[in-house]
Amino acid sequence: MSSANMISTLFGNEKFSIIADSKEFLGECEHLGFYTAHISELKNLPKNSIIFSFSNDAAKITFELAKKTENKKSIFCATQVFEPSVANALYSLKLLLSSNFEHALSTQRSVLNMLNSNESFVLSGNEANAQVTLLPHAQPYALLTEDVSGNFIQSVAEFFEVHYAHMNSQEPCPFSFSGTLKIEGILTVLRKHHPGLPEGLKISLNWLSDRISQDNAILSVTDNIITSLKTNSEEHIKLLDLATGARGLKLTEFAIGVNDSIAPNIDYQINSQMNEGISGVHVAIGDGSSGYHIDFLSPAVTVRPIH
Repeated sequence: MSSANMISTLFGNEKFSIIADSKEFLGECEHLGFYTAHISELKNLPKNSIIFSFSNDAAKITFELAKKTENKKSIFCATQVFEPSVANALYSLKLLLSSNFEHALSTQRSVLNMLNSNESFVLSGNEANAQVTLLPHAQPYALLTEDVSGNFIQSVAEFFEVHYAHMNSQEPCPFSFSGTLKIEGILTVLRKHHPGLPEGLKISLNWLSDRISQDNAILSVTDNIITSLKTNSEEHIKLLDLATGARGLKLTEFAIGVNDSIAPNIDYQINSQMNEGISGVHVAIGDGSSGYHIDFLSPAVTVRPIH
């Protein structure tokens, strides 16, 4: 695994450590030649680190250590809310180390400038036929070079997308999206078990993810509400409605991905946070708490202003 680009952009050619709460994963990383440490053995974070949490406890410890560590540059990968397996983490690490961080941060700035300078946009490429309008109160989140020039701990996803979130259902959505997208993969997140959700949803969503990665799907959205998700001629909207709990089929996120580098190695059957940064767009439903948060990934889509 090559890490030269990441070291030069974030860590200034200094060594970094891989931190985790999985001995098996750390053993694999040591075999690959990386410095490693088990999170339970640390009193402070190393100066430069990539952190994989395989449990909620490890995530909590990570941020407790971050508060106590003044000099730190840390990338945080919350593996446990996606799929806490060694194979998933190694896949994510491979994509992370193959990513061009300098290009991704620069592209985020360009995308942010475009979004802040316009109101309406058309989506095209990869069979997309959609439009998105930003409301006056919309505030995009982007990670810029200056955000990681000093001390930081950042989720790995923030390096590779500019996004608008609508997680509070009591507030107006910052965007209005309508149209169709070709979906090549999905991601599913449930932060903790919710007793109101039907049994067997995870198995069904894994099956849906496999179907979409093999056959692709067409997602239809009208005024921020998903009206259809079809693989070939099979409709899956009832499964989506069941899985997302209180938020139902209303969009909770619109994002533009900026990570060109991972395209040759991406595997949409793997529920990895790295996948959502793929260059293109994604929209999502659910909040991850009352029900699943589900991202619909549509790579190679271009977003252009409507003048």
